[in-house]
Amino acid sequence: MIMKRKARCGTMLKKRMLILICLILIVSLTACGRKQGTRVITNNENVKVETESSENNKLEENVDTSIYKDYKGPVQGEIKYQEGRPASQNSQELKASGDIESPYQIDLIVTRDFGYNKMFSKNVGLVKDEVGMEVLFRNLDIQTAYGGGFVNSINGLESKYTFFSGADRSKEDWFYWVNGILAPIGVAEYRPAPGDVIWWDYHEWNTTMFIPAVIGSYPQPFKNGFGGKNPGTVIMYTENFREEGEKLKESLISQGVVSVDILPYNADKVEKPEKYTIIIGSFDDISKDSKRLQDMNWKNKMEGVYVEFEEGKLNALDNTGKVIKSFSKAGAIYATAAGMGSVVPVWLVTGNDEDSIKKAAEVLIEKPESIKNYFQAVIAGDEIIQIPYIQ
Repeated sequence: MIMKRKARCGTMLKKRMLILICLILIVSLTACGRKQGTRVITNNENVKVETESSENNKLEENVDTSIYKDYKGPVQGEIKYQEGRPASQNSQELKASGDIESPYQIDLIVTRDFGYNKMFSKNVGLVKDEVGMEVLFRNLDIQTAYGGGFVNSINGLESKYTFFSGADRSKEDWFYWVNGILAPIGVAEYRPAPGDVIWWDYHEWNTTMFIPAVIGSYPQPFKNGFGGKNPGTVIMYTENFREEGEKLKESLISQGVVSVDILPYNADKVEKPEKYTIIIGSFDDISKDSKRLQDMNWKNKMEGVYVEFEEGKLNALDNTGKVIKSFSKAGAIYATAAGMGSVVPVWLVTGNDEDSIKKAAEVLIEKPESIKNYFQAVIAGDEIIQIPYIQ
């Protein structure tokens, strides 16, 4: 009997020790979770707790923060939102904490209406290896949604889609490009490199959901690439445009672009480009053997292209795809890509008239500042026209 009691006591002691160990582990794991940061998201009155990994919004422990003046550490974007509440009550708006002095900088641009109206433009400090959302938190008043990874509002201008419903809901949102390339990942994941151009624009997307590439960050993406990777640049020219191609190569190299090749136009290289590509030539010549360019031309607005060539005319479109002006002699500068997620765009310096195409090339070579914050451009005579036109 005594032996049985001792055995039972020993078993109970082991159970208690096991429970104690489990409790210690639970407390330890909970503490780790708190270090990572916890978001509470309410949606249809069902409370969901998510633990956010610190990987994307905290610096590595071995980073020397002493090189950054006025740096206060990373910002934690805790979010609480609920469907059915007024949009003004949803999410948390984080006031800009202030820029920092840093040996690393990026250009941060904020516009609305397809680049027509500038809201913010500044060269700002960057902390090495931080995510882009931290740069926004320091310099802009940001409201996020969907767990903190979606920028819902910048400086009070908010999505008309996220928290709205019925007649109040419309397709107006924020989109962002890194070095002229529509980012395929959220800004809470993207880690900017020094010299990057991060451009946010607020516009409607009833007709065009995604615009894969824009020209207004030139000489990007040719200089920095995207996400720390640069496949190099190739300039292709058709007959009569070799001189413009050579001058453009010299201009890019003078602006810090490291790898630039130049060769006669080859339509096969347009289908699946391996490098950033700039094509100089008349649209008839570059499209006749390229299904990709032919499809882009007739789909135009559906692919975020607001230039159309039809019956010898160059048509400039508005944001709905409506033809606003037609030109019998004009050039154009615009970029295209295979779609959302493609980070290797093709730039076209083209038109329906040789002199106009040469003038378009001269814009990139001699006065690239004239297309800053332009999505695309039409060159007619001495006029550089920003497109799309907007309603």
